[in-house]
Amino acid sequence: MLIHEYGSRDDPTIILLDPMMVSGNELYQWMKPFLKGSYHVIAPDQGGHGGAGAYHSAEEEYHQLKAFLLDIGCREIALVYGASLGVAVAYRLFLDAGFHVRHAWFDGAALCKNARFAEWFMKKLFRNGKKSLAKSHANASPSLVKMYGYDFAKMMTSNFERITPEDIDAICHACCHYDLRRLTDDEQKKLHLDFGEKDFDWKYAKRTIPVYMPNAEVTLRSGYAHCGYMAAEPEKYVTEIEAFMMRRCG
Repeated sequence: MLIHEYGSRDDPTIILLDPMMVSGNELYQWMKPFLKGSYHVIAPDQGGHGGAGAYHSAEEEYHQLKAFLLDIGCREIALVYGASLGVAVAYRLFLDAGFHVRHAWFDGAALCKNARFAEWFMKKLFRNGKKSLAKSHANASPSLVKMYGYDFAKMMTSNFERITPEDIDAICHACCHYDLRRLTDDEQKKLHLDFGEKDFDWKYAKRTIPVYMPNAEVTLRSGYAHCGYMAAEPEKYVTEIEAFMMRRCG
């Protein structure tokens, strides 16, 4: 993990945890033009992305983030945001009693204790994608362009080139295994869950949400794929996130 920090530490802290094939810095730059408030933003490159080393596990990534937060004396978190892969770390921070997290926004997470088929499918998909990219040398993967538009796909393709097969295996495992427990009423009030209607992870999460977090706020984006709304409508998306923070502050 390579941690990027932006803004003044005197402002409310937002932690942005990136999805696979997007670095923390890129996620921040994607959202930054639309943030209306002033924030202290922490946006790590997770393993396999940006300037970070290899990805070994969500637990190791979280250990590095937690150590950084404790080192700078940051225990009050206005928002922990995680998308896809990022939720594996964001979920750990959200439930860590050593921190006071006021809001959490999770986008495109399987939220499953053991999604073995999803893990196998993801590994196969991404390993085949690596082989295709190596042959085509495309600036932007055509399949990603179809899902996310050219600019977002180009960014993802660039990151995908440096992700190793070993990173893929560890990342897919992190995305498909959560230590779920029934969230308290207070925790559920702080939590927003976002999914694309066509998101494969929604097939898993819609079964576990009623069991573990039935009163969390859930938004299903009609017509969108995994993290597709974030990529297609960043201004609307960021506006909704800030509105959620304000609405839940009281």
